[in-house]
Amino acid sequence: MIPILLQTLANYAAYGPAGAFSGPIVRGDAETVRRHLRVLRKLGPAREVYSVLARAALRYLPAKRRTELRSVLNG
Repeated sequence: MIPILLQTLANYAAYGPAGAFSGPIVRGDAETVRRHLRVLRKLGPAREVYSVLARAALRYLPAKRRTELRSVLNG
């Protein structure tokens, strides 16, 4: 995780929040988020953290297919 976190922080410093993040939330990839949540079901606290961070990303970052992503995260 450390290399991912360091690169994210470097990108944030260089490009700001909108340009620093990538991944299924920004892409609007609801199916990947659904699979992540399914796998994390066995790890309650990790699933909770994932959900909270994903909702924050939807609120503060550019993201495609917001309505569908919200539905997946709330479902």
